[in-house]
Amino acid sequence: MAPREAQEASAELGRLVRQTWAVGWQPADLRRVFARGKDPVVTQVLGDLVAMEVAQHAPATVDDRWFAQLEEMSARVWWEPSNDPLTARAARARDGWEGVRRAVLLLGPSLRTLPSLERLGPLPGEATSRGGAEADLDLKLLAKVRMMLAKAESTPYEEEADAFTAAAQKLMARHSIDRAMLDEAERVTLRVGGPSAIRVGIDRPYEGAKFSLLASVAQANRCRAIWHQGLGFGTVVGFGVDLRAVELLQASLLVQATSAMRAQGSRTNRYGESRTRSFRRSFITGFAHRIGERLTTTTQEETLQAAGELECRAGAELGGTGPTGTELVRVLADREESVEDAVAERFPSLRSVRSRASIDPEGWNSGRVAAERAQLGVRGRLA
Repeated sequence: MAPREAQEASAELGRLVRQTWAVGWQPADLRRVFARGKDPVVTQVLGDLVAMEVAQHAPATVDDRWFAQLEEMSARVWWEPSNDPLTARAARARDGWEGVRRAVLLLGPSLRTLPSLERLGPLPGEATSRGGAEADLDLKLLAKVRMMLAKAESTPYEEEADAFTAAAQKLMARHSIDRAMLDEAERVTLRVGGPSAIRVGIDRPYEGAKFSLLASVAQANRCRAIWHQGLGFGTVVGFGVDLRAVELLQASLLVQATSAMRAQGSRTNRYGESRTRSFRRSFITGFAHRIGERLTTTTQEETLQAAGELECRAGAELGGTGPTGTELVRVLADREESVEDAVAERFPSLRSVRSRASIDPEGWNSGRVAAERAQLGVRGRLA
């Protein structure tokens, strides 16, 4: 049986977890940081503590994103009500209480010294409406998009992958434009405060290169990405439907980039020394830059076509009383300006840092070639 120390530690660590929430951290953020230590007991104990604290609040007062993060962490209250999470975990751990105690000794000081982050939404107990960013995207449509992207990533047939990805993009593109015009017509953005933000994980290795991909995808979807270097994630600011598109497209493209990179095998220099790491980092960076070019071009094409369709509809079907293409362009420009304002407000000390990592020319060029083959669909974007 674990000593009384376990009960006291459960209470103290629970307090520290709540303290991190107050300065902007969410469950997934904590997990990304502590998972880097590769100690499964630490991440298990952290999940138990997070689940314990969230369970103190009525479900209706907890944002849906928090529950989604708990599910991704496999975190839940699995111990008896009369017990505490550390005592229960010690009974399961291979090293008993001593194994859990080592995790406690690591978690305590680390939780106390985490830096403050920008708060992305209501804390547990403070949410007043369910849905958040999910309300910006019909859940049935979201399920279809995920299914199509999963099939695009798994099929060995290029034409089939194109078809699945193009279908997903068509759904998302139409929904994004329709949502933008609906928000404008109803003045929704003025009531709910405009842009919001999410955090997207950036795993080792080649974090800088992977962030470049996230930034390219975000920019093409009228969002902005900010890198929290060393913490394992980036923040993306934008409107809800566009943030969801960034999440989905980033995940799909990262799978494609990683698969293409690994297929290239290892590399050595003329002295027989490995340059695989430099090659792979440059590969992903080149991939990200070329994807950004493609997305930027196709985003412009998408907007022009949508504007043309609105002009025709306003003139022919609605007798000139409906929204016009000029109005769509203005609405989208206003949304981009709102995102820039939100970034400036959330990150007043934001600065740009140029990467000093050397570029492997072969890796860069190979990545750009792979980006040309990446499945983006007929119009080349997801939002």
